[in-house]
Amino acid sequence: MEIFALDLGNKQTKLKSRKAEYVLPSQILNKSDMPQQLGSFGTRKISSYKVPFDENEWAWESDLAALKLDEYLQDTLMHQNRYQNDVFRLLANFALGKLATDFKEANKGIMKVIVVTGLPTDDYNSSKQLADLTEVLKGQHQVEVNGKTYTVRVEKVLIVPQPVGTFYDVLLDKQGYLKNEDLLEEKVGIIDVGGGTVLIDTLINFGLDKHNRKQYATGANDLYESIAAGIDGNASIYQIEKIVREGIKTREFAYRFSKNNVIDISDLVELEINSFTKRLVSNLKSTFKDIQTMDSLIITGGAANLINQRLIADTFETVTFVKDSEFANVRGFYKYALTKEGAEDSEEETGTTETD
Repeated sequence: MEIFALDLGNKQTKLKSRKAEYVLPSQILNKSDMPQQLGSFGTRKISSYKVPFDENEWAWESDLAALKLDEYLQDTLMHQNRYQNDVFRLLANFALGKLATDFKEANKGIMKVIVVTGLPTDDYNSSKQLADLTEVLKGQHQVEVNGKTYTVRVEKVLIVPQPVGTFYDVLLDKQGYLKNEDLLEEKVGIIDVGGGTVLIDTLINFGLDKHNRKQYATGANDLYESIAAGIDGNASIYQIEKIVREGIKTREFAYRFSKNNVIDISDLVELEINSFTKRLVSNLKSTFKDIQTMDSLIITGGAANLINQRLIADTFETVTFVKDSEFANVRGFYKYALTKEGAEDSEEETGTTETD
């Protein structure tokens, strides 16, 4: 059975199967809100999505912000009852449909899959949040993508605490075999810098510590809003996010109101990145009151590459920044499912079963 791994973040959606990996926005656009001449997307990476339980047709995928219809984008960024929200439900179905497009059997029949995903630790400890997310994902999903129908039946949903994703990604190789055994006996702090939240968790001997953890509603969206507030004019949060992500390597940032009105915001962006990072340092010190007992600190998440890593490294000696941090959680989720299914296969061979 195929494994579909989903990381449905507040700002970015990361997806993985054995065939492909995707990083896409966590916003969708009702096609009825699009000017008629934009009905054909041309070469842009935007697709049309439709599901039976919703009467609308939707636009989604990586170039959505390029349409500059920001005021019409529907967002999943929220901190309460997120998994009951209609837009989140649509996004989850579209995510399954997107992964299914790489498999012919999903277009010709019903494709059976295991879905693995994660929740912030606070949400994971809520039976209601677990039930809400499971209800959204489990069962049969029919998704029309660019006129072709793909059918996916989710036979099993695996949900893990979000920091476990990065931990498994660092701990295991691509096949799900142990590659970093020392971590199993270490006290490890995992800092997940996301779009809507910063999640700080501690793992001790492969278990979650209930004390040295904290969830802050101060993710990268706060950074984008601070930058927008410093621009003279009505600046778009979505355009700022695109500018920051694309310019982070060159450290050159320019906001384009129009082709004749482009302003250099490099100094502003650097200033706000430093402020954002200093607040993160303060939050880490507050959460890890016994920082000297930590063996490792791992920085991950979709916004981990946007912070001033030097400021973090100068403060904490044991810090490691995960390579390809945007994909760390979803790759770890996938590896977790590999080990889970491998263990169950082994138990079946010996005549035993596992109760979830």
